[in-house]
Amino acid sequence: MPVSNIRFFLPLAGLMLLLSSMSAQAGLGQPLSDAAQDGKPVSQVQRVAAQAASGAAASSNAPAVQSQTVQTPQGVTVTEYANAAGTVFAITWKGPFKPNLQQLLGSYFAPYVHAAQTQTQQLNVSQVAGSDIIVHSAGRMRGFLGVAWAPSLVPAGFDPASLQP
Repeated sequence: MPVSNIRFFLPLAGLMLLLSSMSAQAGLGQPLSDAAQDGKPVSQVQRVAAQAASGAAASSNAPAVQSQTVQTPQGVTVTEYANAAGTVFAITWKGPFKPNLQQLLGSYFAPYVHAAQTQTQQLNVSQVAGSDIIVHSAGRMRGFLGVAWAPSLVPAGFDPASLQP
């Protein structure tokens, strides 16, 4: 390749790298309004009938929880759950491929990886509990599902066990 072509492509490659790193990523700890960046919206923001930790049906004192469902370009259905402030505290997924956990977990990805390295995993099932991240996932070829949440962001009275992929 001639030197003049290299001089043209190097700045272009640098600009593309810069622009790709500037795009905001939705995920845990981010606003629910960023959820559409994870894929094509399947359902708009809606209020979820939350169950209290005791398992009782939602009441007027139940925490305000919102959700939005998107479908990634790979066909994975991702639902992001947000507290009353609009901050995503939990994510569920189901589809033929594993989702991009680095994107979905955001700043919680590094603690997740660290915790996963210190815990024993099974072939098709993974349960990772870090200091402020919990991820349960399972799957095999063409069938993956999972749930992730940040305990510090979960609204008081909301039971993460009620989340279903």
